[in-house]
Amino acid sequence: MEELEYFDRLEKSRDAALTFIKTSRNPDRLWSDFRTLAGESVFWVSGYIGYMISRYGGGQDEWLDEAAGLIRNHRNPDGGWGYGPGVPSDADSTSWCLRFLSSRKIPDREICDAASRVVLRHQNDDGGFRTYFSPSAIGRFMGLEGSVSFEGWLSSQLCVTGVAVESLTEAGYHQRINTSLDLIRRSQVAEGYWNSYWWSGNLYATVHCMQAMKPGATPDDLIRLKNAQDWIARTQLADGSWGNSAESGGVPFWTALALEGLLLEPRPDLYRNIENGIHWLLAHQAPDGSWAPGYMLRIPHPSMKEPWKYPSWKKDGKAINALIRDHRHLFSTATVLSAFTRYLEQARKE
Repeated sequence: MEELEYFDRLEKSRDAALTFIKTSRNPDRLWSDFRTLAGESVFWVSGYIGYMISRYGGGQDEWLDEAAGLIRNHRNPDGGWGYGPGVPSDADSTSWCLRFLSSRKIPDREICDAASRVVLRHQNDDGGFRTYFSPSAIGRFMGLEGSVSFEGWLSSQLCVTGVAVESLTEAGYHQRINTSLDLIRRSQVAEGYWNSYWWSGNLYATVHCMQAMKPGATPDDLIRLKNAQDWIARTQLADGSWGNSAESGGVPFWTALALEGLLLEPRPDLYRNIENGIHWLLAHQAPDGSWAPGYMLRIPHPSMKEPWKYPSWKKDGKAINALIRDHRHLFSTATVLSAFTRYLEQARKE
């Protein structure tokens, strides 16, 4: 395929994805996805999607500003955001809403400051971040018994820590981040990845820990990034995609995340891996512009500290120990959109 034709195909694919995302908003003009015990996510999903489009998509200011305004108007009294309406604030939802608002041209400083304080409230003594400041509050919301242990949900989760560091860095809050980066550094396993708590594969925690380290990377951090990229490249499937143990074959969400990781620190020896992943995604885009959902979100029992060691998960269950798909295709599509745009930006610089 000629280069210009290839770029044109990518642009058309991205435009179709943007159209799908824009037209898939709820009547309230925000997005929702993932059915769980807490209902569908609105604010976490909207913060994530808004950031992916605002940070990399460009040219969507009018409706993105509308979404940002709605996010601002739906804060909890503490200045943070929860999974959805009426749900207590958590570090992950607040981090993604903060990233979205920080990415706008004129962010609301007071609101971003308040959100940053909410994120920092979730930092543990080891420097990592847990999802819930008060797990008993979310437990009551989900109808869990008061005797349930929340040891796992209180622990530092690397998938949350990476995103929290990114959100604080982008909002201009650099204090207390060094201890988080130290935790990330010492938590990388020998194979090169980081374990994910809330995700059925390790690519999510790995890519966000990589992105958290990248801005102030030391020479040793660059070695860590290389080791992570080597792991990502080794786990690519023969058809160019990436998957996880919960599903057979390639999954668009994991493939897009893998590409984000490989594109973070460009290396000529990874070009083939990247091109194969791009071609697989292009071949698997649906006619409506979306990509198929995957079983990526997992809900461990609150007492579980190492869910990656737990072998049995119920698919699509509104329950604990369940794997949940982004049934509206939005989370996956926004992630592929981000990977495509990052790829196009880098390719045009060369």
